[in-house]
Amino acid sequence: MSSPLHRWIALAGALLAVACGGDEPRPSVVMVVGDTLRADKLSCMGGPAGLTPYLDRIAAAGVRFDQARSHAPWTLPSTASMLTSLHPEEHGAGGRLGRFTKLDAEVQTVVRSFRDQGYRTHAIVNVLFLDPERFGVTRDFETVDQQVFETNVDVRAADATTRAALDWIDANGDDGPFFLLVHYFDPHCVYAPPLAFRERWAEPGDQQGEWTFGTRPQMVAIREGELSPAAATIRRAEALYNGEVSYLDAQIGRLDDGLAARGERDELVLVVTADHGEEFLEHGGFEHGHTLYDELVRVPMLIRAPARLAPAVVEAPVRHIDLAPTLCELCNVPVPGQFVGRSLVPLASGEPEGERRPTLAHGNMWARPQTSWTSAGWKLIVREGADPELYEVIADPAEQRDLAGARPEELARLLAELEAVEAGMSALKRGEEASLDPSTREVLNGLGYGGGEQR
Repeated sequence: MSSPLHRWIALAGALLAVACGGDEPRPSVVMVVGDTLRADKLSCMGGPAGLTPYLDRIAAAGVRFDQARSHAPWTLPSTASMLTSLHPEEHGAGGRLGRFTKLDAEVQTVVRSFRDQGYRTHAIVNVLFLDPERFGVTRDFETVDQQVFETNVDVRAADATTRAALDWIDANGDDGPFFLLVHYFDPHCVYAPPLAFRERWAEPGDQQGEWTFGTRPQMVAIREGELSPAAATIRRAEALYNGEVSYLDAQIGRLDDGLAARGERDELVLVVTADHGEEFLEHGGFEHGHTLYDELVRVPMLIRAPARLAPAVVEAPVRHIDLAPTLCELCNVPVPGQFVGRSLVPLASGEPEGERRPTLAHGNMWARPQTSWTSAGWKLIVREGADPELYEVIADPAEQRDLAGARPEELARLLAELEAVEAGMSALKRGEEASLDPSTREVLNGLGYGGGEQR
């Protein structure tokens, strides 16, 4: 294995060749998104021992960002931010129940940048919100393998998603560099891991049974206030969720081993992240889409690029909007001027952070709008019709002590910062309402994206 010094010498030589008119080889990119994967479930980030051995392996060989955050607590706006380096109010994709909005027509995705440089581009997705026509997030991919089912019980499982990814690489991997998005629906509910993972991670009474949690009728009943799951039930559900995480981990490991067998693993850039997390009563709720606490917006972010980045752990806060410019820098692809994130390559390489990276998050899929602003160790949450909340996220990572009354000076500072940021976005008004036919709405209802609102 080459040393970090040798890697940097090789990189410096490649950059010199470019400066002298040479052509630097451009690595392929595999971007893996685990839908609803909490950061604190990875064993290397404090999760149960042995739950994620393959993700831990990827983390050990790459750069692990321990304080990465998304910009929304649900799939559509969050994934759009990853691919556009813009916040939801800038790219327009998101909305809420009853008025979903699509990606603004004038917004360019990082995928277009890679296509313009000759990359083959392909997306494998398993949720309607990533439909290229209806919502636009994946519209710049040359091809999209989308499987959408009528319920969240029948969606394409992780093993089939892995098979689709490896089959596409076998058919296209020799045609030059590629950008491949692999979206796994797991561990999104319904929580129903395969038997081997159920036997290891479920609570004793559920290891041989068929009990699942997170079906559409259950979720609608929760949102309409007809069902209030007991804490013991949510603990059982979380144990099944752990089984789903372990199953996802095994499939990502299978994908990674498949890359190695095809001679790709050491040559490409691999990203593993999540669109958002999941709540298990940390703040009195369940599932996602309804709050901006860290159980929903803190996400895993792993980047492995052996020829370009030495293994490292980065504890400084980073954001999903930083991902697209990072991929551009790692692959020598021009960065679009509209990107607002900053490349993570200097930070991952150990250079001191010159500027802080505050995180702006928006959205509530189900009810009243809300916004959060995380800056300099503090987090402000503002909800329509409610008092602002303030948390010292370093000392109180679980966000259990609201200090809005006790720290008025910090509250005023963050409110002023947030007001200035929102003023700069107020003129954009992006996001055309998505036109959804009755059959599309029925699919969303079947996935659990319907029913009553959470207040």
